[in-house]
Amino acid sequence: MTTPVQDAGAAVRKLGVSPDTYGPTLNTHLDPAATELVGTAVAELLAAYAVDQVAVWHGADDAVLAHVVARRLGAAVTRVSELEGVVGFYPPVAAGARVALLGTAWQPNRLRTLLNLAATARAEVTAVAAVLTTPALAEVTGPPAVALLAEPPEALR
Repeated sequence: MTTPVQDAGAAVRKLGVSPDTYGPTLNTHLDPAATELVGTAVAELLAAYAVDQVAVWHGADDAVLAHVVARRLGAAVTRVSELEGVVGFYPPVAAGARVALLGTAWQPNRLRTLLNLAATARAEVTAVAAVLTTPALAEVTGPPAVALLAEPPEALR
């Protein structure tokens, strides 16, 4: 019998990872059931933290994952985009909102940008979550940082 993490790991491997504008992302379009399994497992990781909003970079695949996670947590989704050097949340994050930052795999500059953006909005980052681990996740200080799998994105390309 497999564990939920083993099932999620198999689902991640089935989806695979591809490069995207904002960093590595799961190919969520390949299998909705696998995407649902991964999102549910990430939501279980985040269930211990109070979350009002799940924030992701504005990429289609991570947005799909964020919606699964948010639905499981009873939270809303906010996307972060960068247009002509201006970075912002849409919809906006209110001061005091409890936000979980979510990515397939974090790149240092993208993670720092989101942490700074949340601080500017006076939101409380309750957790930083990833499907796959990266050194950027290990460098997070302050909010808890969790990864579903210990594998780096390179292992799944």
